Amino acid sequence: MGEVTANARMLIRRPAPDVFEAFVDPQIMTRFWFPKASGRLETGNEVSWYVGTGDDAFEITVRVKSADKPHLLHIEWGDSGQFTQVVWVFESKGEEETIVRITESGFTGDQSEIVQSALASTGGFNQVITAAKALLEHDAQINVVEDHVA
Repeated sequence: MGEVTANARMLIRRPAPDVFEAFVDPQIMTRFWFPKASGRLETGNEVSWYVGTGDDAFEITVRVKSADKPHLLHIEWGDSGQFTQVVWVFESKGEEETIVRITESGFTGDQSEIVQSALASTGGFNQVITAAKALLEHDAQINVVEDHVA
């Protein structure tokens, strides 16, 4: 069996630079994904994203490998020394449409744990793209991430 990856993709009816910016700018990203972020995603930066907004919010370390506006974003993220690779590809389809593709790789554990992690990430990234689409196309915050029940 080859490497197990998480994959998500969706068309967002906005120009690629706008969609790219939504993922790298914490002022936009926090409206559809993590509710708190320490900084902008730029090549070489290390930032923290938080699950929750309180003092006890769970912290995720994000290391930006490449932020090539408006085409590619590559990070590694994780906690406790366990990092996976996440790559976003932003493909322009004309002036007003972008296909977003997200792939996560590098899961660890036994085969069952790897598959479970990839499935959970696939679902999570599809929720994130849906929430980004709602925000960018309709200025609607739909809380799919905040309201997710594990």
